[in-house]
Amino acid sequence: MDYTVIEKKAINSLLVRLMKVDGVTDLSEAITLFEINNHIKLSINDSTESLKMSYEECKIILREMDSYKKNVAKDYFNHMAKTDGAFDNMEKDMINDIFN
Repeated sequence: MDYTVIEKKAINSLLVRLMKVDGVTDLSEAITLFEINNHIKLSINDSTESLKMSYEECKIILREMDSYKKNVAKDYFNHMAKTDGAFDNMEKDMINDIFN
């Protein structure tokens, strides 16, 4: 998948927020984030810069992507939410807020 740099940053920024939304971030989530970033070819510098982006800015970027990119990105978010073994309501709500 060829995301633009800004799309990659938005995905990373929101995945980091998703990791934290349930109040627990574990090693499996950190590994999943690393794997997704590696898959989308997000550099470490861009990953660090992405953390400065606002939640709303990132949502807008993701919502403006074409439907195929959005569907693939949503799969990343669902995968992240399930990584720790519990797909809780806060994670579901956040994913729905981002993609709906």
